[in-house]
Order: sequence, then structure tokens, then C-alpha cells
Amino acid sequence: MATTTDFQEWLDNLEDKDIEDIFCLYESIVGVTEMGGFKCSHKNGMLFIQSGDNDQTLMLASGKAVKAFLDKLDNEYGGEFGWVGGYYDFVRAMRKDD
Repeated sequence: MATTTDFQEWLDNLEDKDIEDIFCLYESIVGVTEMGGFKCSHKNGMLFIQSGDNDQTLMLASGKAVKAFLDKLDNEYGGEFGWVGGYYDFVRAMRKDD
């Protein structure tokens, strides 16, 4: 499996970008755990993110890179809330009302 540090390239290769999937990605990074289709692990001070629907592994080489990637997720997928978690909660509540 190839490794990349390019946030956008890695995100572009994800098949599903529904807010539920992005929320799982976000939370798997924050908790360095497996959630949804995402698996995060630490090795030598770097964070590696794998997804079953992406043939590349995203490498975040520092805490600064982790913060930058989480900020990117918040900006691109956080909706009017500017935060993935807030937008996820909103969408989930709206779906329950349907």
C-alpha cells in the first residue's frame, strides 16, 4: 500500500464522503483508533491513516500536520458549524426527524 502526505489527494481517493464517514475519520484520528472504515496508528512519532476504500495510507508526520488535517476536515466538511462534530450532530438529528 502506497503512502502519501498529500491531504487532498488522499481525500479525493475516498469513495464515501458522507458526514458520517468524515466524522468517523475525524474521531479515529483524535482517538488514534479504528472507527468506521478508518484505522489510525502511531509509529515513530507519525500518524498513519488507512481506509478500506483508499489504496493509499495517509502519513501525518507531526502534531502540526495532524492539526492541519483536522482543520482541513473542519473547513471542508463542517458545514455552517465549521466543525465536523457539530455538523455531524446536526445532520444526525435532522435524519431522525425524517
